[in-house]
Amino acid sequence: MVQALPQIESRRLYRQIAELIGGYIDSGHYPPGTLLPAERELAQQLGVSRASVREALIALEVEGRVSVKVGNGVTVLDAPRPDDGAADAAPASAPRYWDDVGPLELLDARILIESENAALAARHATAGDIAELEAHLAALAVEHRELHHDQPADRRFHLKIAEMTGNPAMVRMVAMLLDQRDSPVFARFEDHFVTPRLFEDINQNHRGILDAIRAADAPGARAAMKRHLRALKQEFTRALSSFSAQAGADDDAT
Repeated sequence: MVQALPQIESRRLYRQIAELIGGYIDSGHYPPGTLLPAERELAQQLGVSRASVREALIALEVEGRVSVKVGNGVTVLDAPRPDDGAADAAPASAPRYWDDVGPLELLDARILIESENAALAARHATAGDIAELEAHLAALAVEHRELHHDQPADRRFHLKIAEMTGNPAMVRMVAMLLDQRDSPVFARFEDHFVTPRLFEDINQNHRGILDAIRAADAPGARAAMKRHLRALKQEFTRALSSFSAQAGADDDAT
């Protein structure tokens, strides 16, 4: 009988970098209270991109290993105790394959799936559906004015569009993708990068999606959803590219 070889775990690069830096912290190479090297220096030493280092630093911050403060660089913290509740990279109920999925990859998946959902919703929308979407947008505008990062109305808006496709599988897929916004890494992305201006842009883009669905304009609804999610990804990517400047870790332009 031929013995099966063990499966090789595929891990995102930023997780490997985070574990490597974490190992240096554990070994005392970077003691608590000290600053990590500048992002550019870490990238050069590890032979990786600065973007991957930025994602790794956010993951380490989520785990309680470092503190990222504007103007103060990245400070090493005391190792969290087992009962401190240090966060995993995904909700506890999520399968482990979510662990290596980053926020930008989640947005790529949403662009593919939710754009087609919007087109289908435009073909099947009823007056009741439109009224419900309007109510969700009104609630979301309040959440944004109060700068709530927890946005249940946004979730309801996107799930309602999925429901309007008439396909329960689409609803389940969108729900799973939206669930990952509750992951600590994604939440920390939003803490660092979401701004009042971005909230305004989101509200305008949501209005464009709803207007296209109301007009039964399937191509327009598809394009509006793509525009919305691509703009969100672009903003996260832009903010991530300036992460070192925000953290005070590197004064050079990205």
